[in-house]
Amino acid sequence: MPTSRSLTGRRRSRSLYPLLACGLVGGLAAPAAFATQAGGAGASVTKQQPSAPRATYDYHVEQWVSVNEKIPNRTYKDIGRVGNKGFQTKDSPAPTGKWRTYIRVNTHNLHRRPKADKAWLTVTNTWSQSCARYNVELWDTHGITGNTTWNTQPRGRMFAWTTPPASPCRNRPLTFDVTSLVKVAQDRHWRNITLGLRSTNETSTDAYKNLDAAHATLHVRS
Repeated sequence: MPTSRSLTGRRRSRSLYPLLACGLVGGLAAPAAFATQAGGAGASVTKQQPSAPRATYDYHVEQWVSVNEKIPNRTYKDIGRVGNKGFQTKDSPAPTGKWRTYIRVNTHNLHRRPKADKAWLTVTNTWSQSCARYNVELWDTHGITGNTTWNTQPRGRMFAWTTPPASPCRNRPLTFDVTSLVKVAQDRHWRNITLGLRSTNETSTDAYKNLDAAHATLHVRS
């Protein structure tokens, strides 16, 4: 049964000299694609079969929250935020200060898929305080609930990071390589994976960003 997500000699070949000695023409060896038939009457060509196309499966967010250091006992679910928010406006009334975002991705049937070859998470950076290229980090964390706050945010470890694109820096996807983490999740039948998003620089307000956390997607290629 799937479980919930938790942190975490070769034989020497015979000499080919007699064969090559007979097959040399003008000093060139017979191509490797030719192999002597079992009956010894001529040669056959070994054709390389085309590889099957790889399939990519998408896994979506089943829970997410943003948390704020200045109001540490409240949960926010209006928009994902990372970094230090410098001011409030009519269009952006959320509190100032340090923000982090956590997402939980549903992977309940991941173990039934073919073995993962590559995996990456994408999340859209919808707005940035500036186009300064401050990194955004992805953390592998313990689980969250719909009531997770700054004071109850899960422990974890920094797993990956990405540098946002240069100008235009808004409405652009951020991409994180999570291949090794997904392979573990697949082998251990994790029902979900919880990830944290935060700015590498939580001091400069130029590093503040809004994220479309609700529509973050985990892509797994098998």
